[in-house]
Amino acid sequence: MKQTRKLQSLFIAIATLTSMGKINAHSVFLEPNDQGKLIVRFAEFGDDPETSPGFLDHLDALTAWSIRGAVTPTTFIAEKKSDRFDINASAEDDTLVESGFPVMTRGSSPARKPHFYARWVPSFMEPKSPQLTLDIVPTGNPGEIQVFFRNKPLPGVELTLYTPKANDQELKSDDKGIVRFQSDEKGLFMLKVGRYREERRGFDRGKLFHLVSHNCSLTWIQE
Repeated sequence: MKQTRKLQSLFIAIATLTSMGKINAHSVFLEPNDQGKLIVRFAEFGDDPETSPGFLDHLDALTAWSIRGAVTPTTFIAEKKSDRFDINASAEDDTLVESGFPVMTRGSSPARKPHFYARWVPSFMEPKSPQLTLDIVPTGNPGEIQVFFRNKPLPGVELTLYTPKANDQELKSDDKGIVRFQSDEKGLFMLKVGRYREERRGFDRGKLFHLVSHNCSLTWIQE
């Protein structure tokens, strides 16, 4: 009986680690629905989204806001559905999202607090300013963005460009945080910085963490 319980515990631990490895590759990102409203997904781009009950429930403190011109940002209440969050934001407006996970531990690795950021732009050709701790913003030039961390250009960071036809590209920012790419495909694109880490101690709901990981996505439609 004890041996059986030990094996069951081992299988559960392996399954948990495999699942956590899976969601570590995920992004929080924005996309428009058929009604022209933005929804928040949690998934690997191009794959089936996470659902509730499930890993979608791991996201906490999700906040969303839109910006139109220079007016005060409009905030939204996120409503969790079976495979997304509805935020009632228009796809015609610049929209940003912040969320995260509770403190995560894996084996002997230091405890980590993950943060997720997402940005939607209705027009890639309009230059933007950073407004997220880790942010990917269009510069206004074709196929060019700039990465910022804590409002400073972030050099040497790796990104992935996901294209509508799955011709993904691995990219890296230059010494000014600039990234350039080319694609003539039409449809929904995503640029992602995954798990940019910094050593920063703190507490989240009473749990000590030693690292903070930052994940950011930028999505837009190219016509």
